[in-house]
Parts: sequence; structure tokens; C-alpha cells
Amino acid sequence: MKFSIVSVGTELNLGLILNTNSKYITEMLTELGLECNYMFTVRDDCDDIENALKEAINHSEVIVVSGGLGPTDDDLTRIAVAKALNKDLVKDESLDQTSLRFLKWLQNKSIEETLKRQSFIPEGSIPIKPRIGSASGFIIKLRPDYSKEAAGCSKWIFSIPGVPKEMKDMLDNDVIPFLKSMVDGPAQAGGKIGREFLKKKILLTTDISESEMEFKIKDAKQLAKDLKVEIGVTANPGLIKIMLLARSCDEKKCDSNLKFIEKKIREVIGENIYGAGNDIMADSIREAINKKGSKVTISAAESVTGGLISSLLTDTGGSSEFFTGSIISYSTGAKEEVLNIIDDLIAQKGVVSPDVCLEMAQNVKRLFHSDFAVGATGIAGPKSFEKGKKVGLVYCSLVGPNGLSEVYEKNFIGTRTEIKFRTAQFILNKLRLAINNL
Repeated sequence: MKFSIVSVGTELNLGLILNTNSKYITEMLTELGLECNYMFTVRDDCDDIENALKEAINHSEVIVVSGGLGPTDDDLTRIAVAKALNKDLVKDESLDQTSLRFLKWLQNKSIEETLKRQSFIPEGSIPIKPRIGSASGFIIKLRPDYSKEAAGCSKWIFSIPGVPKEMKDMLDNDVIPFLKSMVDGPAQAGGKIGREFLKKKILLTTDISESEMEFKIKDAKQLAKDLKVEIGVTANPGLIKIMLLARSCDEKKCDSNLKFIEKKIREVIGENIYGAGNDIMADSIREAINKKGSKVTISAAESVTGGLISSLLTDTGGSSEFFTGSIISYSTGAKEEVLNIIDDLIAQKGVVSPDVCLEMAQNVKRLFHSDFAVGATGIAGPKSFEKGKKVGLVYCSLVGPNGLSEVYEKNFIGTRTEIKFRTAQFILNKLRLAINNL
């Protein structure tokens, strides 16, 4: 079953706010086995809303309209829906109480009538009373012959508020239960409506290029195609997401196919995968430590990253249990005076060198008495400050138990911010792997 989302709001079209509603709606409806095939974002304009709605109806069985249900002049969704379906707007007296819920002592007929706009819904709709806010929603079923594409198939429109907390409350408590009854309940002709299960997984990777990944997972992609599992890749500096989407009319088969393809991908790029879903790198490091069942501590010596490594490490709850501290030795003086890097070494090798980088990690480890320590020094740009060394040259170091002492040379591309993030992601992933190998 396909669904479309129509997001209403001029502020969205102007880029003034991020459209988080569509993301949430898609995530929730996908869990029911529905698949989003269209997303529309339109201004607070009646004709635009109507046109987007008609397009959505032609291509989807379920349409969720978010926004434009308040009492002001630019809240036009209910009018646009009524126009698109050739229906009248009718007043539902049962909605007056919620429409006026915030008008307690002000005796003003004009304001009262303005607020009561929220009590009007298209003829034949099922009203949805708000628990949060005053904007009511509504559900309306389209006749099977509404359009050529819809012939023989009932379609549903769910109109809900655009304020995120109001949207989430109405979606979770009204729309989702209604859709579940449609999917799992008896059809008019008897039996259940046919359902295709959708299962998804997002794998998070670092220190691998999109082209290298495509080459390594090519065999998995062919297997996935045979099993109706889609593989999508989205690339960002220092973070590439692999999106897996499995389809099957058998829920167990859907799960097993998804797990099988994930296993095949992990077999070829496992070290580059540090998490899944909404994980952050620090979550994976904390998980690796927890699996050891013993206390593991970490410290950091940063130059090029300017504190980003420390920031990423402390983005997860409970980081104080394993992160002991860091030194942001951005200047040469700080490296010499705080980290005790020998000035002759810096003079001979330069601050961007494997020797200095290793000393940074070794000295900060001693300073904080930690089990592991990482170091990072490099040139983030926009210009190089060391002769013969290009922007993007970075050295990362990792020291730890059992004589672990590693220095990695990397040549990152991108903006200053991107090089810093790539560096932090890279060395933290190496740290994660080292903890796993303890």
C-alpha cells in the first residue's frame, strides 16, 4: 500500500524551518508496511494545496496532510481538501469545545468565531479531536471511482496539524490505530486486506569511499535483488549510510532476508560499520566497553580536531565512566609545555608528523593514566602552515594495552569542517576496533 504526504506551510517552502514531520510520518507508516511514494511541500495557498492533494490521490491509497488546520486566515487545508473532493465544509458542533479550549475569560464574539473555524471539516469526514492544542483533524474516505487511477480501490485522507507535538500525538493515537485496523482488519469481501511487510535497517560506516563500498558489496547487491531487498547508499563526509529495505508478504521471511543481506555486507566491510540506525560513534565505543565487562578508560590529545574527538566521545550518556579527559594542544607552545612534546622533535619533524602525533597520544595517556589514548594532528586548511605538506594531511595515533602503538597517515579532502569530522570519525573507529580486540 502506497502513501503520500502533503506538508503545508510557507515557512517550509522558504526553508525557514526543517520539515521533521515528514520524516516522522514516514518512519511510523513504514513500520505498518506502507511505502511512501510521494512527498509534497506546498505554500499556504489554497490552489497549491488542492493541486498537490489531487496528485497524491492519483498515486497513493493513503494521503496524510500535515499543517494548515489552525484558526488563522492562512490555515487553508480544510478548505482545499473540500474543494479537491467537491464537498462542502460543515460545522461539527462536537469540536467547538476543543476549538475554544484556550478562550476562557475573553468575551469577544469575533475571536470566538475565528477560533470556531477549527470546528469545520469536509462533509462526510470523521472528526479527530485534539488532545494537544485546539486544531482538530479529520479522516475522509474517497469513493472507489474518484479517479481513473483509483478505480476499484478505496482511498483515505488523514488531515492532522502541523505543529510537531500536535502532529505526533494525533498520528500516534488516532491515525496509526486507524491504519492498523485497515491493514489487519477484515476486508469488505471477507478476510484480511493483503499486506506486504516492509523491514528496514540503516548501517553506519566510516573510512570508506562510496565507490569502494559499491565495489565491495556488489555480490551482496545481487543477492539482495533476488530476495527483494533494496540497498541504497547516502554519502556524507566521514559517514556513509547503507539503507536496507526488505519486502515480503511473510513477516518472518522479510526479517530473515534483511538479516541475511546485512550479514553478507558485514562480511566484506565489517570493520567500517560502526553502528546502525541513530547510533553515534560514542554509542558504539560505549557498547564495545560494556561487552568487555571491565572498566576501560580513554583520553585524547587533539590538535587539528580542536576538541571534536572529545565532543563526540561525550555525546553518549555514561561517557564519564570511560572518558578521563583530553588536552586540546592547538598551538605549538601547548604541545611543548602541556603535553611535554620535545621541542627538538617538533623542530625536526614539524607539528604535523607521525612522530609528534604518537608522542601526543603516549604523553596524554600517561597524564590521565588511561588504558587507551588517541592523538590527532594535521592541516585542515584553507591553507597549509607547513612547507611541503598539503591541506588534508592528517596523522592519527592510537596507544593502548599490550604494546598497542599505531600511527595512521590520512589525506582527507573537503572543507575545514569536513576534514575535522573525517579525522575524528576515523580515529574513534580505530579505537572502537581496538577495544573489541582486547
